[in-house]
Amino acid sequence: MRAFIYTRNAEPNPAQQRRQYEQCKTAAEQRHYQVVGTAHDDGHHRSGLATLIERLRARDIDIVLITDYACLGPTITALAAMMDEIDRADARLLACAEALLPPTILDMLLTLVRRQGLSGEIESS
Repeated sequence: MRAFIYTRNAEPNPAQQRRQYEQCKTAAEQRHYQVVGTAHDDGHHRSGLATLIERLRARDIDIVLITDYACLGPTITALAAMMDEIDRADARLLACAEALLPPTILDMLLTLVRRQGLSGEIESS
């Protein structure tokens, strides 16, 4: 399975970035995933998220590894929009440091984003 590691910090913090990366890398190794890319963002600039979205749209990722759901966006709407991107790419999401979201919550997020037409409105800068 082709995995992409995405990490994010609110402020530049190399130690926290390494910790997040190592958590995701360990999860990939334990599950025998092949890491095919990584991206990181600090603060509000989201070029790493844009890279992730490009790779999802190219369909060369099977699973996105993050440490926690907040990495994907600061609001439930942003999280729902990213879940939609992942779903449209036929990929999965694994938050390595948090409990899995139940399918009903994932379905609710996807329904929210699709009903409100928020797909494609992901904050990337």
